[in-house]
Amino acid sequence: MSPRSFQIRFPRKEFLLLAILCLGLFLRIYDLAGESMWLDETVSVRLAHKGVSAIVKNRAANIHPPLYFLLLRGWVALFGDSEFATRFLSVLFGAAAIFMMYKVGSLFFDQEVGILSSLLLAVSRFHIQYSQEARAYTLMALLTLLSIYFFKRFLEDGNRWVSMGYILSTAFLAYTHVFGLFIIAAENLYVAALLFPSRERFRPGLKKWVFLQLWVALLFAPWIPVLIKQVLRFQGGFRRPAPSLDTLFSTFGNFSGSEKLAVLFALFALLSLVRWRRREAESGGKGVFGGSECLRGRISLADAGQTHFLWLWLLVPVILPFFISHISSPIYKYRLMAGASLALYLLVARGIKNLAYGPAKLIVIVLLLGLSLTAVWRYYGEVRKEQWREAARYVEGRARAGDLVLFNASYARRPFNYYSKRTDLIKEPFPGGIQEDDQESTKELSQVLKGQERVWLVLSHTHGQGEASARALGKIYPQSSYRKFKGIEVYLFQRAGKGMTSRKQSFFDPDRRFSG
Repeated sequence: MSPRSFQIRFPRKEFLLLAILCLGLFLRIYDLAGESMWLDETVSVRLAHKGVSAIVKNRAANIHPPLYFLLLRGWVALFGDSEFATRFLSVLFGAAAIFMMYKVGSLFFDQEVGILSSLLLAVSRFHIQYSQEARAYTLMALLTLLSIYFFKRFLEDGNRWVSMGYILSTAFLAYTHVFGLFIIAAENLYVAALLFPSRERFRPGLKKWVFLQLWVALLFAPWIPVLIKQVLRFQGGFRRPAPSLDTLFSTFGNFSGSEKLAVLFALFALLSLVRWRRREAESGGKGVFGGSECLRGRISLADAGQTHFLWLWLLVPVILPFFISHISSPIYKYRLMAGASLALYLLVARGIKNLAYGPAKLIVIVLLLGLSLTAVWRYYGEVRKEQWREAARYVEGRARAGDLVLFNASYARRPFNYYSKRTDLIKEPFPGGIQEDDQESTKELSQVLKGQERVWLVLSHTHGQGEASARALGKIYPQSSYRKFKGIEVYLFQRAGKGMTSRKQSFFDPDRRFSG
């Protein structure tokens, strides 16, 4: 069969989209409760059991806006707070984002790009991972797509219902995560590019756009004073290292799912910048993904409007936090840029659409699908989250009634208590101000532990400070045992007994560490 006669035949777009939605939903539900809740997820669960005012007050004292936690409150009230039930809300947001990706891709380009981009999102390891987490990332992705969808519709007609849809979805995006503000910044930069040098390119008119932005600002106004206080407090608080260029490049690797995919995604994203104009007399058949086209044609630059906005959407929410992290507080975390990653999938889908040769297009789709599913399969086989379930079972299976369980910080008790069912254990944070080399501190610690024959020490998120607590306890208790889990260290100290390891063996002997 000659290349001219080769055609890619697909079922109707409705059935194809339904199959993609089912695939994406299955990949997000599979092994949903397989891993333990980690610290941040148990914070979500704890807040979901509080009242509305308590949630708002807690989020004002933190850094994230309250919308997701308010929605989770209602969800948990209906379906409970098990791992599966709590995370399933994120699954639903993630599945809805797949459908919205199709709508956005079809609106910006055509149904082929819509189908391809929704497929890339459905099998994205990055989005599957955060669809299986009781946090706000998939809600942020869904609201980003809704805001962009109404933004594009506004540029085309700007009627009242479209304007209302944009205002609400964009305001909700800002109330979901502060990084949603970078998506709004990308939209405004694009409008500015349309306004200059000629306002005629911006059909809705500057007044209408300013009116929309004022409405978004008005709806977000109650949170703006809180946000300013949060920013000032964060600047004087804990500082992590500023991101490097390697961090920047690894962000796009995470968006893609693997190193091989990152290379292919970069190639096809760049291919979105060019357009293949084939000769009419030599064009092939038609289909959802197009027929085979003759290789003869002409390459030119793609239309500026659609593709250039996608590049702004991709780069602004990544580059701005990168620079802010270097000139002010280090706010850069790739998982907070879930909204920006969606633009990458659209660019890749557009790049694939620009392939002139039908069989090559099909090969690329199969290759990207295979590599993406391989990355997802590896994700299912990894232990990525803190093993609080395993650590709590380990302690409870060996603890005696009245044992004292100490935590390096009060927040470490929350994920432990999510899984801990025993009420005969004493659970307290490690006494503050205790130093391992200070005799007065050791004496003070001995008074706190007076009468305790056995003490458990649970360490997590110690930032390098946990070993001092273990050494301080080791000066009081002559015998100890140790167990390491993902993100957690568990020590048992006791005064005397059989079957315990002598302290003459170092706490930090790597031969004694093994995963739960």
